[in-house]
Amino acid sequence: MSLVTLAIPFFLIAVLVELALDRWRGWGLYRLNDAIGSLSAGILSRITGLIRAGITLLIYIPLYELLTPYYEAVGFNWSASNPWHLLLAVVAYDFCYYWKHRIAHEINLFWADHLVHHQSEDYNLTTALRQPSGGLPIGWIFYMPLLLIGLPAELLITAGAIDLIYQFWVHTQKFPKVRWMEWIFVTPSNHRVHHAQNKVYVDRNYGGVFIIWDRLFGSYQEELDNEPCIYGVRKPLNSFDPLAANLQHYKRMALDAWYTKSWWDKFTLWFRRTGYRPADAEAAMPVPSCDLEHFERFDPKISGARRIYALLQHIFYSAATLPLLWYAQKMDYGQQVLAVALLALGLIVNGRILDNHRLARYWELGRLLLLLPVVPLLPSALSVALGAYVLVSGLSWWWLAFTDKEDTVAVVSD
Repeated sequence: MSLVTLAIPFFLIAVLVELALDRWRGWGLYRLNDAIGSLSAGILSRITGLIRAGITLLIYIPLYELLTPYYEAVGFNWSASNPWHLLLAVVAYDFCYYWKHRIAHEINLFWADHLVHHQSEDYNLTTALRQPSGGLPIGWIFYMPLLLIGLPAELLITAGAIDLIYQFWVHTQKFPKVRWMEWIFVTPSNHRVHHAQNKVYVDRNYGGVFIIWDRLFGSYQEELDNEPCIYGVRKPLNSFDPLAANLQHYKRMALDAWYTKSWWDKFTLWFRRTGYRPADAEAAMPVPSCDLEHFERFDPKISGARRIYALLQHIFYSAATLPLLWYAQKMDYGQQVLAVALLALGLIVNGRILDNHRLARYWELGRLLLLLPVVPLLPSALSVALGAYVLVSGLSWWWLAFTDKEDTVAVVSD
């Protein structure tokens, strides 16, 4: 079991603590729909990882074995039990991560995957868990330089997990600046800058653990007292559906490639600087950017009962995810695919319920009906539990969606 999977319960406890403080102090950091949208993207990222190949290791390990005679000749002798070796591995990994992260902001194709992490218009610990589900498998390229120093795969995995786990705590608005830390480490203050869409903050502070890379390579920006951060992306998602989140920029690029008449643009726009659009495609499909002077967060209004229903469904999906991650190795691949598909469908439909989509009432009934054929395939205890879940959810949703009057959509000013 990976370090990240082991850390998930602690992440969730920290989220609950911050949420409790938010409600107690009246900070206004959390909205139910945005938090569920971020957590759903995180769940989708973790469960889809069970059924897709780890391209980095598939390439890294054979190359490492090929270079083993070179490592022996040079005298590289890494040890995972040596804390200094582990620290050096984290520093080396974070250096590679900096360049991967920077390119993810600067090239269209890389941004299409990383964009998911930036779509939330709130900034709290759930934002840290908002992760992409894996676009084109090209991120491995940035970690290949670690072969030059003979870093073993097990240390690569451990350093990567430490780098990712560290980044969780910096996604909060209530940790103040600590001057000495701002010079060395990524902190909540300088990472708030990274998530802001203000012009002065865009494309700054790429480090994962260490901010020194940004200071060295000219991408550092301090959080300014007179420039409050406005979170989100300039072309907002306007949905809490995690599938829509992952497809947002790919869909836009595909449409641009379809509409542009330039064959050069059709093939190169994917690799052009982030935000580039062919002029004729932009004219055919204008996509306005946020007006930061009058910024409004996407916040559809639905009934309190439907909000509670969506929350309970999300709790069910979260409860089902943890044992799936922990026991996945004991399941065959077909069982994994089925479990991932059913969970993913639930997360997607739940997002559309929070969007107040006009078809969500039918999609949720359809999702529950799809679970019925699975009931007899499970052991008796799980079969009874799933059957009861389908019955209670179905009756509750029928009452909410087909006897309650339609809700309206509105936005909340920031």
